[in-house]
Amino acid sequence: MAIKKTRTALVLAVLTAFALLGTWGSRTAAEAEEGEDLVTNLRNHLSNFDFSRMYVGVDKPLYRPGETVWFRCWEVSLRTFTSNYDHQVVFQLIDPRGAVAMEKVVWTQSGLAANDLELPLGMVGGEYRLRATSDRGVMTERAIVVSVYEAPRVKKTLEFVRKAYGPGDRVGATLELERATGEALGNTPFTATVKLDSQEIQRLSLQTNREGKALISFDLPATIALGDGLLTVLVDEGGVTESIQRRIPITLDRIDLAIFPEGGDLVEGLPSRVYFSAASLIGKPVDVDANVVDDQGTVVAELSSFHAGMGRFELTPEKGRRYELVVTKPTSVKQKLAVPAAKESGCVMQTVDDFESKEDAVSVKLRCSEKTKLVATLVLRGTLLTHAVAEVGQKPVTVALKLPDDGSVALQGAARLTLFNTDRKALAERLFYLGKADALNVEIKADKESYAPRDLVTLEIAVTDAKGNPVEGDFALSVVDDTVLNYADDKTGEILASLLLLPEMPGQLIDEPNFYFSDDEKAPRALDLLLGTQGWRRFEFEW
Repeated sequence: MAIKKTRTALVLAVLTAFALLGTWGSRTAAEAEEGEDLVTNLRNHLSNFDFSRMYVGVDKPLYRPGETVWFRCWEVSLRTFTSNYDHQVVFQLIDPRGAVAMEKVVWTQSGLAANDLELPLGMVGGEYRLRATSDRGVMTERAIVVSVYEAPRVKKTLEFVRKAYGPGDRVGATLELERATGEALGNTPFTATVKLDSQEIQRLSLQTNREGKALISFDLPATIALGDGLLTVLVDEGGVTESIQRRIPITLDRIDLAIFPEGGDLVEGLPSRVYFSAASLIGKPVDVDANVVDDQGTVVAELSSFHAGMGRFELTPEKGRRYELVVTKPTSVKQKLAVPAAKESGCVMQTVDDFESKEDAVSVKLRCSEKTKLVATLVLRGTLLTHAVAEVGQKPVTVALKLPDDGSVALQGAARLTLFNTDRKALAERLFYLGKADALNVEIKADKESYAPRDLVTLEIAVTDAKGNPVEGDFALSVVDDTVLNYADDKTGEILASLLLLPEMPGQLIDEPNFYFSDDEKAPRALDLLLGTQGWRRFEFEW
């Protein structure tokens, strides 16, 4: 028996785990005493938000002409992720030129629609978009690729150890080879070629270890003109040569650096947390080390990126001082970036780290340059969850925003924490993630160890919540050759990213959004960094 255990955040199961309530939440005693006018206006403002969201999923990202696209679509309430929508949804397959290639109308039942599209044998290859539009105007779409291809015999994974390399650096890349049936290609010879600016500079003859893994290492020249590098691996399996290629992430003398003070601004004399991001000039993440140096040449902070070129550091800006970020690695980058000038007065926020969302309240540390009465509000997908009022000065005041526990809101997703003064002016704001701990444990048990093409696959599925209680819900599964998935290398945001993260960061290109919902131990902290950098650009509140 093959047993696979996975963890995924609570999304689909809440379709039946929560009851849909028609209220906007109970009013607290504190709300009645202070901040009444602001909270009332905020509720009225939020009532204009969209009240549902859609997601469409497919059985795989890559299809041949003549194959069937199986799809499933959910439209759910933004508040609870339940659904009682029964109406028509129009599904359109949009071709690479933007024309409608196929169309089908499907009725939803409790917000769920499932059907299929049979692709014609002579269909032109390219990237298509499956668009779903409900008769209430809610729309979403999902990219798929149509191509004539041969399924690979070997599953190949090639990843670079670092996100960026410069002239003279030693490059490292990990390779893993498996047969389509899952066995490791151990002790297997392969060839790795390195091209730089259209010229082959190295050809290596290597071999995997017993587990089918290998480390490929090579040195970049000290002088590089354009930085267009390509690593190709060739492996022979049964007389057939297969290959995998990856662009070498080469960074020359300049990168794109950005700095984001938590909450919006730095204030003189107030300790603050500062987020940063680094990317190549074509938008790919770059790992960096850097120092923060003041105008007297003193290093006041040292920093390193944690994931995808993102990281954070602490800074207390002194009155009259200027600061800049000086890159130390990659060594090829000789670049500085001015830290945003601190304001003479204002307020700052610093959320208390709870990356796994284990607490029943959101805690935030507040400081102001002078005594200020603040109203802290917590909004999730257009619903005001709670608020608190505090008088804050230069000494830190920690405010705990108690989360509702009555089941009226699905407490999952990118939430918005905003500080207002009593004149309803937004002084600071940030996005952060709620509900990482509200995970499902999904256990899938197969009736056989391996299957031949066209075999019937029978699965037993057990789903429990974080406390081990059984969960009822609507789930979608597909059985696909993982060599095809590996070949497609699809990075499209799946249901968690599409419903809970991407809509809160409109216009932002998120690199590998599904990583932030994976079991990788770096994912929770990396998600905080993502919201502290790319999420920072959302800081703008208008009544």
